[in-house]
Amino acid sequence: MATSHTQASQIHHFAPLSEIPPKTFETERLLLRAPTLDDCELMFRTYASDPVATKYMSFPCASSPADSVPFVKGAMSNFAGEPSDHQMFGWLVFRKETGECLGSVGIGVHDATSLSGGYILAPSAWGQGFATEAWRPVIEWAKAQSNVQRIRAEHHPDNPASGNVMRKLGLRSVGLYPTHSLLPNVSSEKVDMVVWAWDRGAS
Repeated sequence: MATSHTQASQIHHFAPLSEIPPKTFETERLLLRAPTLDDCELMFRTYASDPVATKYMSFPCASSPADSVPFVKGAMSNFAGEPSDHQMFGWLVFRKETGECLGSVGIGVHDATSLSGGYILAPSAWGQGFATEAWRPVIEWAKAQSNVQRIRAEHHPDNPASGNVMRKLGLRSVGLYPTHSLLPNVSSEKVDMVVWAWDRGAS
């Protein structure tokens, strides 16, 4: 059910965000917080090493906790406001009732006026509305940034549940883009993707 998650290797450096997002968000059921290097093992156990969770992701299924280090270091650097060629931000998602880690969400600079983002959840968290709830505060924060004109996301055609999440968050389907993105857990070649977007001023 996960969509393509924002990764440092896929975010282009054009115009940095004028404001650094909060390190934490809170919803009715969830707590989102910025990751630290101590979280790599937790990320590995929760979702990064799960072939089902990572199937439609833009990064390979992890073989060790160390595979998450570049992503976490990049997020930490950007939250600290350090200069970066790949401005991206990520948050781990925890269920407040139990403290259980459910997955992560992220967003980053895509081009001069737009952001691109995604999420990943452990399969045990699917079908309970957590994806929409977790990603909503991040998307709403992004919409409030005056220099952001577009927020985009994408999912594999065989993963329509992610499109439902995007629709609930106010994005609209832009269309099917052939041979658009590399999903290493699906194919060694670029695959078709359904692209969604929120555009400022669009009715």
